[in-house]
Amino acid sequence: MDGLLLAITSFADMTPDRASAVGRAFDAHPLLRPVKVGGDPARIRVDDSMERTLHEHGLPVEWLTVRRDGRWPDFEGGRITLLPGRGSWSGSQEDGRWEYSLDGHEVSQHWLSGTLAAPGALAEAAGLLEDLVVAMDAAYGYVTPFARLPRGPIVNQLPGVFWLNYFGPAFLAGRPGLRDVRGARELATGGVLVRTADGPSPVADGSSDPRAELRELFGPDAFEFRRPQPALPTAEDHVAVSPGTQEMPWEPWLRDKRVEDLAKRHAAARRRLATALERRPVAVVVPDDALEWSTSFDLPDWDRFAAHLARALRGDLSGAIGKALVTVVATAPLDEQDHVVLETRMGAVRLCWFVGDPDTVDVHVHGSAQVAELCQSWFA
Repeated sequence: MDGLLLAITSFADMTPDRASAVGRAFDAHPLLRPVKVGGDPARIRVDDSMERTLHEHGLPVEWLTVRRDGRWPDFEGGRITLLPGRGSWSGSQEDGRWEYSLDGHEVSQHWLSGTLAAPGALAEAAGLLEDLVVAMDAAYGYVTPFARLPRGPIVNQLPGVFWLNYFGPAFLAGRPGLRDVRGARELATGGVLVRTADGPSPVADGSSDPRAELRELFGPDAFEFRRPQPALPTAEDHVAVSPGTQEMPWEPWLRDKRVEDLAKRHAAARRRLATALERRPVAVVVPDDALEWSTSFDLPDWDRFAAHLARALRGDLSGAIGKALVTVVATAPLDEQDHVVLETRMGAVRLCWFVGDPDTVDVHVHGSAQVAELCQSWFA
């Protein structure tokens, strides 16, 4: 045996308290705890407390880990990825539409056979797996002799059946028989830890394979990469049984992106409006006795109202000024208040706007009685 590999995936709501629990799980098994964490190369010393190291660093955590730092192959490494909320995510474009998928949190660690020769080391590895899956409210995890294994997401493929296997509550919802397989033990998380053998040694020739029961329970399709994979729980299934935020991590990114895109569109429209106004040969002045008409629109209604005005008023609203103005108002940031004076075939018109709410705009129109009647007719 070239060593052992521990790997865990979680879709839990990661908080500072949960991250500290991950640290305590490592601290309960100091023989197997990394000595350094961080980037490539890892430079943060763990010393005698992973909990303290995680607390001082805070979330997000995207670390490589080092347990033994000799020349390859005398090296033991791994990874800790803990992000606020439900974890990491990825996006891909299919048929012109963006699709987002949740990848979650990850802890992995490799130990060489020399480390595992220490008294009690195998029991420590088993204990660390159990403590970590509880701390992370994990979806899936395993410990197995080190080997090259499939690295696809757990929602698309089971990588195998191993010495130690953890299946979170979402697996049990679809396969309650997991509780009854040989070596199964239900944990406080509601998931099941399955030990298929006393130790991780390969099955001797001529012996029955203790992993066969699990393989039969899942069926061969679960071990094939498929997207979607109907034989396995989805990320949404795992999230549903793990208390915490239901917001997916790409949702704040999309909100921020929309705000950024709106700001860029607004700035560009502002420049176009300023340029178009500067090109007018003479200033336009609204009479002192102009009537005021006002209302508050939901933002989608603003575009339709502006089109209603443009069809009747023509003038500036039918050219570059009008096109830029519509976008300026539609993309205006919160608390923006401004106005523009327009030349129309019903005379000079002052159009004012104020955005006091993200979804509405207050509009004030100053002009002739005919203009006020036109504005009111939009409601007819």
